[in-house]
Amino acid sequence: MRRTARALSETALAISPWAPAPKPHSAAAVTAQWLTEVFAPRAPAAVVENIRPLDGTTGTTDRQRLALDWNRIGQNSGMPASVFVKSTPLSAKNRTMVAALDMAINEVAFYQQIRPELDADIAPEVYACHAGHGARHLLVLEDLAAKNATFPDTVRDVDLAHVQALIHALGRVHAAYWNSPRLHTDLAWIAPERARPGFDLLLWQFRKMRRTLLAAPEHDLPAPVRRMAEFANDHDKALHARWEVGPQTVLHGDAHCANTFRLPDGRVGLLDWQVIHCGPGIREISYLLTHSTPTEVRRGNEEQLLRLYLSTLREYGVTDPPTFDEAWTALRFFAFDAWDSIAMCVAWPGLQPPERVALGFATANIAIEDLEVDKVIRAALS
Repeated sequence: MRRTARALSETALAISPWAPAPKPHSAAAVTAQWLTEVFAPRAPAAVVENIRPLDGTTGTTDRQRLALDWNRIGQNSGMPASVFVKSTPLSAKNRTMVAALDMAINEVAFYQQIRPELDADIAPEVYACHAGHGARHLLVLEDLAAKNATFPDTVRDVDLAHVQALIHALGRVHAAYWNSPRLHTDLAWIAPERARPGFDLLLWQFRKMRRTLLAAPEHDLPAPVRRMAEFANDHDKALHARWEVGPQTVLHGDAHCANTFRLPDGRVGLLDWQVIHCGPGIREISYLLTHSTPTEVRRGNEEQLLRLYLSTLREYGVTDPPTFDEAWTALRFFAFDAWDSIAMCVAWPGLQPPERVALGFATANIAIEDLEVDKVIRAALS
């Protein structure tokens, strides 16, 4: 009840034209003087003389690249020529979701506490970040485009090498916090799925979304997908309870293709840590393979990709990873949740670009059939 009340309060503040939050909380409000203060600890006499907008997009957050013109001291000190600013969603609809689920607060906490503990290629460097109420927030991040990173936009932009590198990156993160006692101490803010702010509202939205898509003839859902969605609608609480069974670790939570980047040397990292929570690591691999791996890449490679994940856990210190059979069953089980995530974007236009959603949804429907997910989720509760 307390979680629901907080989610409703944050939703109201998201709709409000004002909410208590540190400033600036939009890229438009970022000034040369403020950025000079941000970078002052790195080079006290460096001054940002001018800022210029480059390119950007908007969705669940507003994203803008800014070019920075430095004085000579800044130039000689190696200050970044550009930064990437993530900030408050422009749309009230998107602010409500970000606020209800504490997405902005979670991402800021990730960059303040978790990011310094991870390898440098896992996520961009952060220069400044803060968050308040009603989804008002701002992060100033390393501009990966300046490092010639590439960014998949849709599942079509993903190849086997990208999937392999991403699974390796996820395995390294999971291994670092595998069954860690810190999940109950200094990292207790990384909540289990069912304890996340707004979770009850999210379940309600998923039920509404499934009913909408099941009743919409234009989507022409395959029979196995319909069976899965119908069963999930009737048993969602019991299905989601299984997130807390088995070893727990830190999850990125939304590891779809467009939340990744690839460096010129082939290393892959993750963006958008807004839905970080704790749960079974295999849930993340299922999420990736269900809607963010091309069907022709997934088919025939599931076993080697799953074994890569398990071997990465062992390589980075996990002494009790799941067996292959346990992981294979879990991968198929969690695919229903991955389908929910992309299906929500179908039912709620504007969360992601239309082409990304259409391709991801089609890919997920095929995966649900191939993996016989409807049978696996029934068996899990039998």
